[in-house]
Amino acid sequence: MNMNKNKKIILPVLIGAFCTSVFAGTSFKDDSNIQDYSRQYVEMLVNEGGIQGYTDNTFRPQGTVTRAEFLSMCYNSFYKDVKSTTDENEYSKIVEENGFDKVWNGAANDMLVNSLKIGLSKQYIGDEWNKPITRAESAHILYSSITKLSSENLEYKADTSIINDWNIISQSEYAEDISALFSWGIVQGDANGNFDPDNTLTREDSAILICKALKPELREVRTVEKDPFNTVVKGERGVKSIKNLIKTAFEPVGKVMYIYGGGWNEADDGAGIEALTLGLSQSWLDFTAKQNADYNYSDYDYEVNKSLIHDGLDCSGYVGWAIYNVMNDGRGYVTNSYKMDDMLKDMGLGTITDKSKITEHKAGDIMASNCDDCKHVFICLGQCDDGSIVLLHSSPPGVQLTGTYTPDGNKNSQAIQLASEYMKKYYPDWYAKFPDSSRNASYLTHYDQFRWTALSDEEGYRNMTPKEILEDIFTENQ
Repeated sequence: MNMNKNKKIILPVLIGAFCTSVFAGTSFKDDSNIQDYSRQYVEMLVNEGGIQGYTDNTFRPQGTVTRAEFLSMCYNSFYKDVKSTTDENEYSKIVEENGFDKVWNGAANDMLVNSLKIGLSKQYIGDEWNKPITRAESAHILYSSITKLSSENLEYKADTSIINDWNIISQSEYAEDISALFSWGIVQGDANGNFDPDNTLTREDSAILICKALKPELREVRTVEKDPFNTVVKGERGVKSIKNLIKTAFEPVGKVMYIYGGGWNEADDGAGIEALTLGLSQSWLDFTAKQNADYNYSDYDYEVNKSLIHDGLDCSGYVGWAIYNVMNDGRGYVTNSYKMDDMLKDMGLGTITDKSKITEHKAGDIMASNCDDCKHVFICLGQCDDGSIVLLHSSPPGVQLTGTYTPDGNKNSQAIQLASEYMKKYYPDWYAKFPDSSRNASYLTHYDQFRWTALSDEEGYRNMTPKEILEDIFTENQ
């Protein structure tokens, strides 16, 4: 795929009117349901004839848009004044071969025939046009409308750093279309910079996209701060090493609360959008900023309110997010905590040692427990001289660095001292509210051990103590 192109963009005659017209407000029965941020775009597109209401005088702004409906909006906005040159025999043949009569009882035939000849969309047959359009599919139609039906010169230079879920998009047949829309400032993504290519579109979302395609002054290219979340330690996307796993796992420390189900999708069967995102989620930080020392995760039950899964991470959501950012391969890595080691082994990424046979803990080990009293998963930073271990995990109240007791139960272990020292120094706001950096000795004996073969260890972290690792990471980031 060639991601650097110069494209000829033709802005149709209606652009002139768009720039100078004063648009009347809409008078739909459900006008009050149109959100403030989208109202001006809806009014623009309605006034220009790009979109209409329904026969009952409703607009249904949050209604899901089908492929045919989105194509119709683009067609009416960019192509409405161009006459078809298709003769009657060719026209009838195209309609019959593609089942266009199944779309709106044939009312869409002119649009579908003309769009097919121009190449505005991937070609769908019959009822396929009536299915909800994905954001990726809409990007393709919009990109085609701009590049095939306009004539302004616009340079297209891809900057995938402004697309936070690019590793997912890059595998799509519409990657170039999406990248171009970002480059031109027609789309910016959600609050986290994700495009969410498989999500559907609403009618008001469609109005925003098409208006920005039509009116250049509405566009705004997304910019990305070097470190918008002021992370103390930051990993590198796609660097498959033990050191990078640990650095990446530090990013949410002190910034993300524990939410049971956090990091999962709403179907509760795999990774959610946050665990399929490169970098931190703004929703995590916003939720954490509202919490105090009295935070109790049981007050935030995702089974009562599914939206809570977007506000924090549970143990497997956290480990899955960290692995996703390290592997950067588009695959999800969230499963039940006690299945995490088996999942990674089945993916061919490493080996498992049963808890009864573990003789040492090393940096990068993924520790998973199936015990009834501690179903949990964490990332190990290694073992101290007194037998205690330092670990990173999401456990109430949130993502944190902690240390275990010694094997004989000493609560003043080297691991706890180290964890407390670093949490207090580098995460003072969190430590002031949640100063307990200790975990009991069950963390030493109740967990099977997954050890990576897919991650390199050129820095020798597996042979370093937790103290040496922490000094190396935090000195490097000062």
